[in-house]
Amino acid sequence: MDTRNNRILVRVVAGMTIATIALELPVLAVPQPAPMLVAQKVVACIVSKPTSAFRTADPRDPEVLPNRFLRAGTAVALVQPLPAVPPARVQINPSGFVDFAALNCGTVQPPPQKTTACRKLRDAVPIDVLREPRRGANPIAATGAGQSVFVTQTNGVTTSQQNANGEVWVEVDLQRTFGRNFGILSRVGWLYNTAPGSSRSALVNCS
Repeated sequence: MDTRNNRILVRVVAGMTIATIALELPVLAVPQPAPMLVAQKVVACIVSKPTSAFRTADPRDPEVLPNRFLRAGTAVALVQPLPAVPPARVQINPSGFVDFAALNCGTVQPPPQKTTACRKLRDAVPIDVLREPRRGANPIAATGAGQSVFVTQTNGVTTSQQNANGEVWVEVDLQRTFGRNFGILSRVGWLYNTAPGSSRSALVNCS
């Protein structure tokens, strides 16, 4: 009877020891696959002069990929869309990097620049800034005679709309004009401008 109990006790102790060792062993992390680089938009370019595909994006790294020589006239697809200022080397599909100077990708257009410009009201009659470029739209705030307003511009051109009646409305930056946006997410309103570009224009350039 004692021998049988001793055997059971040994088995229990051995099981507890194994369990303890298992708990103390570090849990090995399961290796995760590397994220795939997927282009949002494929940009096609033409190799303008013979070049090799390099291993890295570093223009100082001379190491090239084997069997990846590109002849002039070869079409290549870029992994990512070109920024306004392209890097020295761009990544191409299926692998490798190419000197951008060796590619013809067309003209890279810079993104439009949204700015503001100061204007002053010529008329002594206050003009309301409206939510929409039309008469009868809800007013946001009133402008006073001689008040400075800041119209929005894109690449130096004032943002405006002309309706079927020939009325011209200009977009106004609320934050810069009134110091707050009145809870409007777009932060802009519209101001009627009589005879823009003439001596009868309601808005004149700030001095």
